[in-house]
This record gives sequence, structure tokens and C-alpha cells, in this order.
Amino acid sequence: MLETKPLDQLPWSELGSGPILLLVAGQVQKEIDGKKGDGRLGERSRAFNRLLDTFLDTGTPATIRAEGPKVDVALMLNSAIDWTLLDDLDRDSPDDRIVAQGLHALVDHRSRLEILSHDMRPRHAARAHGMSAVKLPEHWLRPPAQTPEQREVARLQQQLRTATADQPRLEVELTPMGETPWTRPTVSAPADEDVSAVRNVLLRKHPRPQQGGWQFAHLDYDPDLAARHDRWSRRIVERDLPAMHLGLSRLLSQRRMRLVVRNVGPIPAEGFAVELRSGNVRLHADPYRVQVFGPPPPRRENPLMRMSRITGGVLRSPRRDQPFEVYRECEEPGPVLSWSCRSFRQDRELTIEISVELEERTGTTAQVEAVVTASNLKGDVRTQALVPVEHSVPTFAKAYDVERGGLSLLPPYTARKSEEDDEITTLNNDGTIAD
Repeated sequence: MLETKPLDQLPWSELGSGPILLLVAGQVQKEIDGKKGDGRLGERSRAFNRLLDTFLDTGTPATIRAEGPKVDVALMLNSAIDWTLLDDLDRDSPDDRIVAQGLHALVDHRSRLEILSHDMRPRHAARAHGMSAVKLPEHWLRPPAQTPEQREVARLQQQLRTATADQPRLEVELTPMGETPWTRPTVSAPADEDVSAVRNVLLRKHPRPQQGGWQFAHLDYDPDLAARHDRWSRRIVERDLPAMHLGLSRLLSQRRMRLVVRNVGPIPAEGFAVELRSGNVRLHADPYRVQVFGPPPPRRENPLMRMSRITGGVLRSPRRDQPFEVYRECEEPGPVLSWSCRSFRQDRELTIEISVELEERTGTTAQVEAVVTASNLKGDVRTQALVPVEHSVPTFAKAYDVERGGLSLLPPYTARKSEEDDEITTLNNDGTIAD
């Protein structure tokens, strides 16, 4: 009785069209009475006893439900029990005592009695002695009582909700994009003949320009072009081509990761800041590409183009006067990237995609952590992504087809300029940012 939902709310029609008389055996009434001081069941025990008091005062069953079907409750009396005739029942077992009392109930039609129980033991004992027994369905029962640990967790959660009622509620997701596990290739150094073949192709494709005569009179006269070409050819021969395998390894090790931050509460996050950190990969705010074969050869420049190159072009100071705009704080790739916003409003969602460069120190697992803070947030909100990494060691010839002049191993991600993402970092083979 005490472990079911409130009696007036039970679907009694599942037992029949009624009317139904609920008889409370003496053992059941004793157990209900013993729960009056129970913290969880005490109030229900006292309420049920008040219902039975009505029956004692009037001698008429108390009504639990007036219709649909009509359900009444009354105490059940029984005659003395001869336990020697019930040798398969244990008189010290509460379940067996309920069955024995039912077998000796002082009612007009004992054959119409049915034991209602969710437990197997009393139903089995009743049927063994010719009584009907009905299992109470799961949906008749109250939810299981919380354990002390669950109650403590609920109490702490309530305290947390109270303590953070005036703070923004932020959710953070950090997930790898594409298939996992990731693969980190380490391309072996090219053979001398491979370096020579690539060098010959580049120099044949971009021969040294010849200038002289009266070309100075033309607007496209570029007296420094040949010297710049000489510097370019020396650079690729001495610096870039011997390190082609490093650039290929870097290019083939680019993976992408997505960060999503949501303000799901009613309060804006003031002084909002997002930080991505890693101790074993290099983080790039923008996609990157690698000048595996060095920078492009110099081009002919007219005087205006030369002047712009010499003066460094037009420098603009970035504006940061929009309170709801998210600004990037770190321009250089490295172990930390960060963004900030003066006011990250409620119901707003921020999505950031970054490039992850796998390195030798990455080992078998790439680790990236996201930490979100705000001036009106106590503590921070953080999450971590751990991505399994496999290592491969392809030869240079397997990664790059010298004769065809193209990659044999395709990068898992290729940076392409678009309207949505027009910033791309260009790296040298050694990982430095290209001029």
C-alpha cells in the first residue's frame, strides 16, 4: 500500500469494472502502522490509518474512489490459524502470515479473495494454497527511494543551482572532425636524385629572367628581378628542397577540430573568454598550407608594386569596438589559442573550427582542452578532447610522385580560400610562418 502511487490515482479499472473492496489483513495493517515514524513513508502511513479509522468508527468500508470503478477499503478479520496444517508456510515470515490470514479470512465468499502484491513469494504461496494472486504492474509503484548518496547529490545540485542563479550558464563541446583515429605520417628524407629532379623541374619551369637594353623606359621595367630570382633559386636549393620531407609530413598531419560554446541561460556572459590549450599538438586558428617546394619565384613588378612591397603596404589598426563581437586574441600558431567578447549574450552559440598539427610529441593520443571563463562566472567551464593517433613512416617516393609532379598521399584536409574562411596560414617546411 505504501509503495504504490496514491490509492486514489491508481488505474483500478485494470483489475475489473468493480466495485472493488480492498481488504487490509492484520499483518499488513501492522506493517503500515509501524511506518508512522518513517521519514519517507510516515505521512502516507498516518493518512492510511486515518482512512481505516473511518471504517472502525462507522463499520462501513471507507471510500477511496467513488467511481470508475468504485473502490472501498476495510480491515479484514481472520480466524485462528493452525500453523501445523500450513507446514510449507513460515509463521515468522510477514509474507506467509498475510497468505495464512487470507486463507482464514472471515468473509462470506473466501474464494473471491485475491492477493495483490508485486513480490513473488506471497503470490507463489497463495496460488499453492488455491488462492488467486495478482501481480501489481510496475506503473502502479512509486519510483525507487533514493540512496543516501543520491540524496546527497540532489542536495548539492540544488545548492549549486541556488549559488549560480545569477550567473551565465555555458555549455562547451569540443569534437574532432572527420574520421578517427588520426594518422600522423613521418615522411622519410628524399634521395639525392629526388632532390635533383625536383630542382631541375623548378628551375626549368622558372628560368632566370634577362633584362637589358631600353627596358628601363617601360612601366614594367624591374631592375631587381634577376637578383631576386637568384636569391630565390639559392634558397630553394639550400633550404627548401632538402627539407621537403618535413613539409610533406607537416602538410599530411593537419587535422580539424570544432569548438561549440552555447549560453543556454538567461544571463549574458560578461568579459567572456575562450581558450584552447594543448601540451602535445600545435594549434592553428586558421587552416594552413605548406610551401613544400619553397616560395613561388619572384614576379615582374611595376614601380607602384615595388613601392608597396618596400613600404610594407597599408597597415590597418584592427577595430575592437563592437561589444557583442568575438575577437581572436592569438594570431600565431602554438600551444594556446584564445578569443574574447565583451558580452556573450543569452541564447547565443559560438562555433570555432581550428587546425591541429600532429607532431612527434603527440604520441598515441592528441589532447586538446577548452576552457571558458567570464567575469560574472564563478570558476570556469571546460571540456577535453582525446583523439587516438596512429603513426606511419612513408618514404618520400611514396608520398610524392617526382615524375608526375604531384602528391601520391592526399592530405586529410586541404586549406582552400572561400567567402566564409579567407584566412590561410602559409608555413615553411620547418614550421615557421612564411613571409
